Amino acid sequence: MHTFKYIIWDFDGTLFNTYPHIASIITEIMKINFNIDLNRNQVQEWCETSVRFCFDKLRSDYNINKSEFQDLFSKKYMVNLESHQTPFPGVKEILTYIQKKGGKNFIVTHRESFTLFKLLNCYNMEDFFEKAITNEDGFPYKPDPTSFLYLINEFQIAKEKVLAVGDRKIDIQTANAINIKSCYFSPKGKIYDLADFNIRNFIELKEILNLQ
Repeated sequence: MHTFKYIIWDFDGTLFNTYPHIASIITEIMKINFNIDLNRNQVQEWCETSVRFCFDKLRSDYNINKSEFQDLFSKKYMVNLESHQTPFPGVKEILTYIQKKGGKNFIVTHRESFTLFKLLNCYNMEDFFEKAITNEDGFPYKPDPTSFLYLINEFQIAKEKVLAVGDRKIDIQTANAINIKSCYFSPKGKIYDLADFNIRNFIELKEILNLQ
């Protein structure tokens, strides 16, 4: 049985439950600024693929100017963002457990560093992570594995001790591209067959890590 000491986390939808708030903002902007009614659950599904995918969908399906929409979204998103987006249950506990067992946590996310650290700091979580790679670092987007390889090389990590955890198929595909183990997180109980592990909560992850 593998022991995983080095965890590469996705952020949105994995560590923090951000999609409902993001979907609410997008739905509101579409109604108020463009007089288009969208189903919030549908918008959230698009966001769960990626926020970039959602913006592209709005542009192609509704002829929305992407730059204009992104500006509106950015301004509205920054208002009280901490109070609407919280860590998933059990996140702090599993991060603490990994550290206490001598492991290290990393983040690879496509979001901007300012909002990432704003959320982490609000919940006193920045110290849980050895390093966070964000959009500003300039790595290609997942599923390109360049960001994962950088962490493995920079911290001289043995691949067999790395586990990538994420809520999207691209997180799993990134891990698979460089032959490291992957864990698909879905609170709704969805299964992704290409993942090595599938979990609904972080109690299940603790068993997988097998830290002594």
